[in-house]
Amino acid sequence: MSQKAILFIPDISGFTEFVHHTDISHSRHIVTELLELLIDSNTMNLELAEIEGDALFLYKLEDNVDVSILEKQIETMYLAFHTHLKRYEYQRICHCGACSSAYNLKLKFVVHYGEIEFIKVKDSRKPYGIHVIQVHRLLKNNVPLDEYALLTENVQTLSDKDKKLVAEYDFGNIAFSYNNLVSLKDKLPKIQPIPENLPKHKLFHHSEIVNIEATELYEVISNFDYKLLWTKGVDKIDYEKNKVNRAGTKHKCLINKNEEIEFTTIKGLVEENLLVYAETTTKAPFTKRVNSYFILEPLENRQTKLNIEIYVDFKGFGLFMKPLIKKSLKKNVLSNIKKLLNLIASGFSIAAT
Repeated sequence: MSQKAILFIPDISGFTEFVHHTDISHSRHIVTELLELLIDSNTMNLELAEIEGDALFLYKLEDNVDVSILEKQIETMYLAFHTHLKRYEYQRICHCGACSSAYNLKLKFVVHYGEIEFIKVKDSRKPYGIHVIQVHRLLKNNVPLDEYALLTENVQTLSDKDKKLVAEYDFGNIAFSYNNLVSLKDKLPKIQPIPENLPKHKLFHHSEIVNIEATELYEVISNFDYKLLWTKGVDKIDYEKNKVNRAGTKHKCLINKNEEIEFTTIKGLVEENLLVYAETTTKAPFTKRVNSYFILEPLENRQTKLNIEIYVDFKGFGLFMKPLIKKSLKKNVLSNIKKLLNLIASGFSIAAT
């Protein structure tokens, strides 16, 4: 039995074709976050029929279409999408192609209306019919914009004031109007950049030359899964696996099987040609806060100069423990760096994992 339905597709575009393993992995995580965000911004109670690559196929059984409600839904999703990207640009710590170009991502909407039926495949019930085919074909169109909302003549009656186009498909011609969404960016909330806040005492500094390119070394250091391979005493790391590590990301390390310490990724400001990964914790004994910075300087012949700097704010009594804390931290850092160098020397490659 056929039923009338709104067919609604938000579609993300803008990632270039990546070659490096890191780019592909991070682009997948970024798109996943954005698709989840669009689903969470669903104020119309649209049903999710399918996640289709970088797009969502949503629908709602409805006898009538209220265009004003549709426009509000589009605005809500669009603003949530670009607010997230704006915040991500401040929070990101990775410099791979995906992370550094995420702000270029675009969002478009295709909305159609018509009768659909349903097919059942095992336990899944999916919309089916000519109008389902039409809304998907409309993703390929001749709209001269990167970000727009396309509404077919089935959704609203087109007037002379509308920006109208007619597209030819194998099922016939279909007319639609489109609206430029870029002006909605004026409604984006102001996102404050994360300030640099350095603890008072520089406790330790160490440098090493590592035989691996800076971008690969950065991934080994900043990726929590790889961290288990070179960090002494860490038995387990708990973190959100479907998100790219960024400023504000928290992870918990189980150390020596009985002590759990939470760390937060932070921003580190360095010169333009350098990479930096940094994290902080307020859970280390006798300290208010410990910041660790891994600063990477690309060298010739695929080498990288790795600088490690540790900064600490002490609790009152902790200041008297400074020599012992410094000795302990230095021992742990040097031990970790030795494991890291051995890992790289073993032929470890992020592309092979």
